[in-house]
Amino acid sequence: MRLARSSQIGPVTFRRLLEQFGSARTALEALPDIIAKSRSRRPVEIATREDTVAEIETALALSARPIIWGDPEYPAALAAIEDAPPYFYVLGDPGLLTRPTIGIVGARNASLGGCQFAGKLGRELAVAGFNVASGLARGIDGAAHDGAMAALKSRRGTSASPTNIGATIAVVAGGVDVIYPREHADLYRRICENGCVISEMPPGLKPQARHFPRRNRIISGLSQGIVVIEAGRNSGSLITARMAAEQGRDVFAVPGSPTDPRAAGPNSLIRDGAVLCDSIDAILDVVGPAGGLRQFDAPAYPFNSDSRPAPAQSGHIDIDAILAGMDHDQNMMPDSSIKTPARKPAKSHAGREKIADGALMAPGVFSADELYDLLSTAPVAIDSLIRASNLPAGAISTLLIELELSGRVERHPGNRVSRIPN
Repeated sequence: MRLARSSQIGPVTFRRLLEQFGSARTALEALPDIIAKSRSRRPVEIATREDTVAEIETALALSARPIIWGDPEYPAALAAIEDAPPYFYVLGDPGLLTRPTIGIVGARNASLGGCQFAGKLGRELAVAGFNVASGLARGIDGAAHDGAMAALKSRRGTSASPTNIGATIAVVAGGVDVIYPREHADLYRRICENGCVISEMPPGLKPQARHFPRRNRIISGLSQGIVVIEAGRNSGSLITARMAAEQGRDVFAVPGSPTDPRAAGPNSLIRDGAVLCDSIDAILDVVGPAGGLRQFDAPAYPFNSDSRPAPAQSGHIDIDAILAGMDHDQNMMPDSSIKTPARKPAKSHAGREKIADGALMAPGVFSADELYDLLSTAPVAIDSLIRASNLPAGAISTLLIELELSGRVERHPGNRVSRIPN
């Protein structure tokens, strides 16, 4: 863990150092000499034992457990990717991480129809025995988590055993104890109780924009395949899809109306070869049943903390490979060196600040534009809008009249409403 937290040591460099030196202790001792021989101007600040122990104690105080690359609990699917995290923290049941998993990602400003489909797909995947992984964000992520947990809840108290029901995994961009967005506090609590929350960041670290691509590679790395539901052309969900393809995972995309900007991403993925997904059958036809989990070719590394002789001591130290690993980490993850925050753990209501992910909005407070974001060109019931917005029927009616007068929405039989296509 000290090696992983040292500056300039990203996940690829971490793995190459272990491959050459056999143990983290030997690699730490060799680092200054490697940098000196390379004549690099990049300083390497080795994490102290005191700071690392403090990080571990903070995590244990939160009931968060570190899972280190090489541990039996480390999921093989994640270990198989080149830039797998050296370690991460888990709140909840770490045993879930070795079960077959499908990732679901998509827009934060998702339409109500998109969220309903994500919830339905999450529920059906869980019933079929798959875990559902997502990023705990607003919109599609939250709906997918909710759907998976609804499957487990529906089986409790019945004769059906819940042991074969999939759970949900939330991969967060900040510390495992930092709730973002804050309106997902109850969802976060339920996932901790019935699934698990994981993060490679130190406890207490608040998420920043540059952390989200790092989180995305873990979502795809855990998964057999990734489903994209509503995403703009520059959406982070498309980054997740690209990472999934590079990792050899299946990519599924839910098509949408060409007049809806949120359909641009999935439609482009389908054009580029992603599998069109209109139901769970499209996923099962490709990945097969949960019981037939595809085995990933993950490199085996027995975790070792002793000071056994390093393989490189009797041969050539490939400094170029180590430095190339550093370059790779810096290009893919400019902040590959993670700074541990203050030792005081974040409170459960942390994450109140505005960050690049978007301004926080108080639950139940909607403007006409925010209500419009819930709509797509597919008609939805006004009752569904009332439930989704937590606003009274009168307030929804007023906002819809405002949108109608501006020529942005139209009504349909059955008390339904939709966007007017541009």
